[in-house]
Amino acid sequence: MPDTDTLQKLGNGLLFNISWLAIVSSQSTLIAVAVVVVHLTIHMLWMGRGGRELLFIAALSLFGAASDHILFALGVFNVNGQPAAAPIWLSCLWPVLATTLAHAFSVLQQRLLLASVLGAIGGFASYSAGTAMSAVGFADPLYGPVLIAALWAILFPALALAARLTFAHSDHAADRA
Repeated sequence: MPDTDTLQKLGNGLLFNISWLAIVSSQSTLIAVAVVVVHLTIHMLWMGRGGRELLFIAALSLFGAASDHILFALGVFNVNGQPAAAPIWLSCLWPVLATTLAHAFSVLQQRLLLASVLGAIGGFASYSAGTAMSAVGFADPLYGPVLIAALWAILFPALALAARLTFAHSDHAADRA
């Protein structure tokens, strides 16, 4: 039988994927916000690390939302083939991703090269799947995915490092207080 930490990491990864699918397939701000609230509630009650993790999630969510808006403003993405602002539902993916960095993806905090490779592959795959399932699209079918893969090759290890620095010397029990 797997230990509690392993079960929490697996559950965290599964919860992330369910939330990602619900948010992207709905393309609805209302549903996306509800999914985030449910996701964060389950996460914090089951394995959350208290205020420190909530601040980490909030900071990463703001960073991610700003990044989405910059990518849309630069013309990397569009909606239904037309220039547009980033949909709010898309920015709702950031808090659910943020919950994985100290849990499901915590092993990458010490393996930044692997985080870079997985970031490139995962970023490309996630955005490609998301564009296939929604009205959001790459403005250029070659440039867009290559740019996203390159960005996530840099961003994912940076996020893993941020999680490592945020939760260094962290006692799970003390974090919950």
